[in-house]
Amino acid sequence: MPDNTPTTHEENAAKLSQAGKCLRDIEAGRFQCDEEKQQPTGELADEPATPEAVEQDTTEHHPDPQPLEN
Repeated sequence: MPDNTPTTHEENAAKLSQAGKCLRDIEAGRFQCDEEKQQPTGELADEPATPEAVEQDTTEHHPDPQPLEN
């Protein structure tokens, strides 16, 4: 059994209440759930986001001027 499983009615009710609050926050565009805070932060989380280099697509696309015969 997971360690964070509620064992009493009060713990279960509090967990359900918190889940409902999280859902309302998500619907309203706020993401302030406790579950997000509990997730471990890795070394990459502190690094600034760097855009990846994207190569330009230089391939020219032309429709086939000759229709295919079936």
